[in-house]
Amino acid sequence: MSKKLQTIVAAMTVSLAFLSACGGEVPKLVQVVRPTDSDMSCMDLLRETGENDLEIARLVDRDDQVHRRNIHYTVVDGVMFPPAMLTLDFRDQPAKEMNVLRARNQRLIKLADMKGC
Repeated sequence: MSKKLQTIVAAMTVSLAFLSACGGEVPKLVQVVRPTDSDMSCMDLLRETGENDLEIARLVDRDDQVHRRNIHYTVVDGVMFPPAMLTLDFRDQPAKEMNVLRARNQRLIKLADMKGC
């Protein structure tokens, strides 16, 4: 291959790598253990656990949407317009956030048990 062709191929490869990084959101992970946890009352523990459960329910729906969109991009757009495959979401943001919220809820439940709530 000529030097010019190698440069063009390298530039296209780098461009595709940058485009593929655009697929998906960055997970916003909460802290499972917080310094103020021991100061929480039973009502605070119950309230936060309930809020986390609502957020988990929202994320389950979001996770389903992401999977359906990935399937659509793979099956339909991947055949008709292959560069659309670069927008697939491999970050799995909803699942990662759900796992952290579930771990946080387990922590809060343990604290509630220790406090006798």
